[in-house]
Amino acid sequence: MWFYHKQNYLETMDEKNYKTTDLYLAAFLRLNSQKLKVEKEKGKASFVFKGSEELSKLVNSYLVEEATCNPLAYTNAIKNLKNLIYNI
Repeated sequence: MWFYHKQNYLETMDEKNYKTTDLYLAAFLRLNSQKLKVEKEKGKASFVFKGSEELSKLVNSYLVEEATCNPLAYTNAIKNLKNLIYNI
């Protein structure tokens, strides 16, 4: 299944994995204890998460703008992911 959201970030989801190119969504999910794997192809990073019901709920809450988190921790999660993708 393929679908788009905000600013045309590409996402895919199957029974096992959820894949997104949205750095900010990935940071939010990482902040909420979701383990990720980074894939880089042709200079573009994708974030892959193990699919679960909890993950689906977190993604939905983020996309409908109902999610909340600590702003400083979120900023640090974004910085950490940027460092990770630029050093791969």
